[in-house]
Amino acid sequence: MTDFGKSGGLFGSSDRIREELERVVARLRDGGEKALDAMGIRSGEWQAQADVIETPDAVIVTLNVPGVDSASLDVKIVGNMLTINGTHPTSDMDAHWIVHIKNRPQGEFSHSIPMPIPVNHEEVSAEINDGVLTVRLGKSEAAKSRSIPISQRGE
Repeated sequence: MTDFGKSGGLFGSSDRIREELERVVARLRDGGEKALDAMGIRSGEWQAQADVIETPDAVIVTLNVPGVDSASLDVKIVGNMLTINGTHPTSDMDAHWIVHIKNRPQGEFSHSIPMPIPVNHEEVSAEINDGVLTVRLGKSEAAKSRSIPISQRGE
């Protein structure tokens, strides 16, 4: 006979699963935006795809934001965290239309990207072209590599 009591069996297993799920959600919530972004579970927002590339003199961040007007974008650098906020316009749909597939992003988004190295806040530029936002952040002098001459003893 199966035990359906609260302390074990079917209900006991579902309680344990629920409690574990609540712990995972709390851990993600307490981890902030970065943890939620990593799991792809931020509600109400879409995540723009990004690339982060390091050159000898700069860090270049490109972000796919098709259909987003530059006036709706806000780009900020605080410490070594680049944050890009914006709004993708919502689609105008007639109430009588039947939507079969709706994959295109819409609404507000926020993307926080930690810089891989220290950047110079005075050397930052941003431009948008064909739905791609490019943010160029100059490296701080301490982060730039430089060649060190080698002397030979006795010369």
